[in-house]
Amino acid sequence: MAVNKPRNRTLIFRLTQDEYDCLQAASSGARSLSDFARARLLGAIDRPPIEEQLTELKLSVERIAELLEKD
Repeated sequence: MAVNKPRNRTLIFRLTQDEYDCLQAASSGARSLSDFARARLLGAIDRPPIEEQLTELKLSVERIAELLEKD
């Protein structure tokens, strides 16, 4: 069994009931709501900004369109 680092820091923020319900529904299958929120938050930090992702996607679509036009 892996030894995890102790989680001794707390982050608190408030949600509306609708936000909480949505988060809880999205977290089904996760070990806990905290684990789900932690994974989503930290995963979002590791990803490039959405603008960068959209630019890459746009360039890919343009390359595909050029390839289709050549055929």
